[in-house]
Amino acid sequence: MKQTTKLLAGLFGLVTLAGPALAEPVNFTFATTNGPNDFSSQAVVRWQQAMKEASNGELNMDFVSGGALGGDQQLLQQLATNEIQLHVAGPVVVHRLLKDYQCMEAEFVYENEDHGYRVWTGDLGNEVSDKLEEQYGITIVGVGLRGARELTAMKPIREPSDLEGVKVRVTNPLRSEVFAAYGALPGPLPVSELYGALRQGVFEAQENPIPTIWGNKFYEVQKTVNLTGHVISYYVISANKEFVDSLSDQQREIFDKTLADSIAWLNDKVRNDTDALLEKMKAEGVEIVEPDVPAFRKIAMPIVQKFAAENCRPGLLDDIAKAAQ
Repeated sequence: MKQTTKLLAGLFGLVTLAGPALAEPVNFTFATTNGPNDFSSQAVVRWQQAMKEASNGELNMDFVSGGALGGDQQLLQQLATNEIQLHVAGPVVVHRLLKDYQCMEAEFVYENEDHGYRVWTGDLGNEVSDKLEEQYGITIVGVGLRGARELTAMKPIREPSDLEGVKVRVTNPLRSEVFAAYGALPGPLPVSELYGALRQGVFEAQENPIPTIWGNKFYEVQKTVNLTGHVISYYVISANKEFVDSLSDQQREIFDKTLADSIAWLNDKVRNDTDALLEKMKAEGVEIVEPDVPAFRKIAMPIVQKFAAENCRPGLLDDIAKAAQ
């Protein structure tokens, strides 16, 4: 992630660069499984427009959302082979490609949003990006705030025992172990199938950041939002390394600065709109529950530590903790 420092240095108050088109248009594709209403998709559309304007039409990005080109596993394969050039999701790059680093999205490892942001945009994030480049030809070009993952369910979940026997959709093996320890019955499912599964009772609960819960309308088929905040999550914007290296210096400058501007907009929107979305869901009849978060943390942390010792790169949790200082 060699461009990260330069990219993030201009997160606030960027001005749009403009200049004459230098060459033939550069056409490229950005694909995601996130729906068009997801905050990340809205940020990408802003970036698409700003980049095209700043380059006088030279940088021409086609944005395909909603999993139209495949699930995240398929999109990462397409990214590695340069069939698509950009991708955004939660940290699937570590869950699917670099499992030694999957504890960078573990339960209760970040003290707050800024702590996690320092991890993802600092030395550990650079380490992940370097390994992605070496092994897959993929590089991380940006990181944006996604928000705390909260638990929705058909009943209030105030303490871990309330999850006994509840079928919960989860997204990775560590989360499955944690929710099993709470007494739940965890299982995976693509997000594109989740609304229907909740409506039909295949799953009774799920966990996602508030903007994702709102954007996918999960509140329509759930009765409670339980503010467990068990994971602070981030959007990871990945690119094909060959593609970004093919851009001229001026094209890359426009690419980086307009992306940074869009990330700043995304971060502000996640921070400013989350409470408003909770109020909207409350108005739709959803109960907002304040659970006993320390009780959830007490059960989760030994599992996270054991999982990290067996599955993640040595010292990863210690390095994450150091970034809080």
